[in-house]
Amino acid sequence: MPGKGKGKVKKRSKRFAVVLVALTSSASFVAGALVDPVRDRYLSGVLDKVDEKLGSGVLFVDRKWPELGCSPVPMAPAGQPGSLSGYREGRPTTTTLYESGVGVPYREARITLVLSSRTSDTLTITDIKADVHRADPSHPLWALTDAAGGCGNTPLRLFELNLNKTVTPGPRPLKDLGVVDAEEQKPDPEVNKNPLGSAFTVSQEDPAQLFVDVNACDSYFEFSLVITYNVNGASHTETISPADGDFKIAGGAASNYYMANLGDPSPGGPPPLQPVDSGMFAKCK
Repeated sequence: MPGKGKGKVKKRSKRFAVVLVALTSSASFVAGALVDPVRDRYLSGVLDKVDEKLGSGVLFVDRKWPELGCSPVPMAPAGQPGSLSGYREGRPTTTTLYESGVGVPYREARITLVLSSRTSDTLTITDIKADVHRADPSHPLWALTDAAGGCGNTPLRLFELNLNKTVTPGPRPLKDLGVVDAEEQKPDPEVNKNPLGSAFTVSQEDPAQLFVDVNACDSYFEFSLVITYNVNGASHTETISPADGDFKIAGGAASNYYMANLGDPSPGGPPPLQPVDSGMFAKCK
């Protein structure tokens, strides 16, 4: 039997429980309202610092696609079969077609990359591959090139991405061609001749420039590049693509082939677009 002097435990009413839950929820809501602005203001910066210490996001990549203004980069429609007709009264070039969003590179183009570090860390570049997101059969209505001049042969650290046998999305390797045209002249300091791996390092003081020649044959492709690097003892990846989305390139036999006549139009001059033979365009490799 319970001893004398010990009172019975009083039962709490359901109303008390409801009030307690309401007060607890209100306190949490008020605390959250006060904490959220502080969290939103400082947490992302803290996480960025953590990522930086671990090495994530440290790789800096300056990219250019395609390399315009030197040798011509032939163009095909960017999903707009009849779009070329609007240029028949003007003077289309491969550059204006690309910059206006009307064209994408046709059969071949080059990516320019300069690799460096966002911090004082030295990074080791261990692998570069392509990640193909789209591979569709392609038969463009037209393909166009122009008579832009070349820039000569300067030593380049060159990789090749051959998409000609690619029929499904997924990762694709790059072929390392090493330094090409080295006999022409002395390479620039940014031309790193070492193979990818422990000997291929980049930093703010020692960036590396490299080029990727992309070849397409029968299909239309959209892809990105994935660079794997080591820093502070950990491996990381960085996905590289243009600012407006994926790298895009078209293949396939075109219905019409044109040469764009450059220069100011004149009444007795050549037409803006001159039909040409398909032999003026890159062949499948």
